[in-house]
Amino acid sequence: MNDTKYKALKLENQLCFPLYAAFGEMASRTDRIRMFPDLTYTRYISMTVLRKQCS
Repeated sequence: MNDTKYKALKLENQLCFPLYAAFGEMASRTDRIRMFPDLTYTRYISMTVLRKQCS
């Protein structure tokens, strides 16, 4: 199999994973997340979207 063809698909070559990790780290340090320690970043984003739609 040709490795150069799939080089862009490797996790270390994609920008989305480091950005996701950085935003997750940033969100975990905010006061809102500390109030709910079991709340994951994905759940926090989902709740934020739902809150915006309901208001």
